[in-house]
Amino acid sequence: MNRISRIGAALCAFAISAAATPALAQYANQFTPAKVSKQGTTTHNIAGSGTVEVKVQVNADGSHKVIGVLHSTNPGDNAAALDLAQSASYTPAHRGTTAVPSFYEYQLKFNGKVVVASAEDQGISGGASGGADTGSIDSLVRAGKYKDAIARANAALLSSPGNPAVLQLLGIAQFYDNDFVESATTFSRVEDIKKPFQPIAAQAFATGAVRVSQSNPSESLDWSRKAVALAPDATSRFSLGVAQLANKQYADALTTLKAVHDQLGDDPKAKAAKLNIDQELLQAYLANNDQAGAATIAAEMKSLDPSGPGPAKAMAQHYLQAGSDAMQTSDYATALKDFDLAASAGSAPDAVTANTFAAFAIMKMDKPDYVKAKDYATKAVTGAPQDPQANYALGIAYVGIYSTSKKADDKTQALTYLKKSDELAKAAGNEGLALQIETQIKNIPQ
Repeated sequence: MNRISRIGAALCAFAISAAATPALAQYANQFTPAKVSKQGTTTHNIAGSGTVEVKVQVNADGSHKVIGVLHSTNPGDNAAALDLAQSASYTPAHRGTTAVPSFYEYQLKFNGKVVVASAEDQGISGGASGGADTGSIDSLVRAGKYKDAIARANAALLSSPGNPAVLQLLGIAQFYDNDFVESATTFSRVEDIKKPFQPIAAQAFATGAVRVSQSNPSESLDWSRKAVALAPDATSRFSLGVAQLANKQYADALTTLKAVHDQLGDDPKAKAAKLNIDQELLQAYLANNDQAGAATIAAEMKSLDPSGPGPAKAMAQHYLQAGSDAMQTSDYATALKDFDLAASAGSAPDAVTANTFAAFAIMKMDKPDYVKAKDYATKAVTGAPQDPQANYALGIAYVGIYSTSKKADDKTQALTYLKKSDELAKAAGNEGLALQIETQIKNIPQ
């Protein structure tokens, strides 16, 4: 659905995201798993191709103890795998910058008689980084020097394209630098986002999804689904609902957003978040032509923020857009109904626009009722005497009335409003409208 204003929606999603976004201190305290720093050797025969998953206790000082084999596709390789694990060196796990003891599980892969991989990259720097200087990038992020970290990461990617460790650090730096779309784009290049990065990646995907929901609906949907897969929380599912709306999946959007709305319940601390969700949920109800649901949410929005703009603007914008869409398909009767709803739902300026559009809709019908069009246009001009479109609509209505009445007063009224609208259009720099008006003046029947 192409709504007239989507700026608020982007801010809405970030308002929820911001509440859940970890501060840099939290990133600094994230758990970084242990990993192999130097591959081991073995004197045992390798039986053949297979994969052996082993478990190792890695102490805070880097010492270790092999616990045993967890899984093996070729038991003949188990002895060699245990030997490799025992003779390897390890970097201990860290909680922030503090080394902590942990259990480390990783795979050893054998191809024929050769070890082809000693470990999976489980952390943010070291062995599987492909030679990239991930440690310095990580240090820059932890120091809050995000732009420097971004520059260092991009330089590292020149020599190590697609390096997942570097990409994940780049995504984090971009996220904390408030470049959520770029962060989501970067994380999209990582096939397997590691656990330390997943909470931030989920928020990057969710916030980015809302930011691009109107400019790139398909990418928005892809990112929001990634966010839900990584962290199926309210932030991620809210972004999914927004993306579904943008992709005109109205029934799905209603289901998704209603679930997020209901999850928040009556928690007074969630007032701001609930208002944001209600804004989108209202659009979902309207898109599904569920007037009762829309009315319920509209009442809730008003109760949550009695002094705020409430749902009126959103409802008016929805019906104005719906009426405009109906006009494009020449369904003028439906357009008139939508414009009536917009006029009754919105503010005074919304009513001016709606009544002006309604007048034009009537005059485009097979059998125009120019008197009825004049009544709508008169309401628009009364609401905004200096509005060029409203005056133009009223002038055209009087032209239609004059074409059958032939009364001099009707022609005078037509010329009065058309000339006024011409002056207003020129003053506003709207030369296109002025040209239309002047053409209409020349074609007034004698």
